[in-house]
Amino acid sequence: MKLRPWLDRGELQKVEVTEKSLQDILNIITRDLKDCQLTELSDDRRFATAYGAALNIANYVIRKKGYRVSAKIGHHKVTLEVAEIILGNDASMLLNFFDFCRRKRNKVDYDQAEVVTTTEVDELIKNVLAFKTLALNK
Repeated sequence: MKLRPWLDRGELQKVEVTEKSLQDILNIITRDLKDCQLTELSDDRRFATAYGAALNIANYVIRKKGYRVSAKIGHHKVTLEVAEIILGNDASMLLNFFDFCRRKRNKVDYDQAEVVTTTEVDELIKNVLAFKTLALNK
């Protein structure tokens, strides 16, 4: 199984999948996609929220397969890696872009203010919307 390394390291675990658990994740994605487009928010906050939507789309993909990420350290990176294994090459470019955004989001949330531009936010949102379409149609 392609996911065996993450399972063996305890970074991924089998879970029961319910329609409610999937719908709950979809509701979070919908909220984050709505919120990240609020121009009244700072570009930093919009960026972090759009990134959150991307991460939750990846979580949805993983949950739909009957797993959840259980890594304590690096769980965002693990989430993106496992989603790429599940979705395959079609999603690789987007997930690599989100990994770059992950590092920038860390700066936004923990280190600095006014790190991103409106152009970067718009690019992230565009890619998150493309990822949502790809992920939900696989």
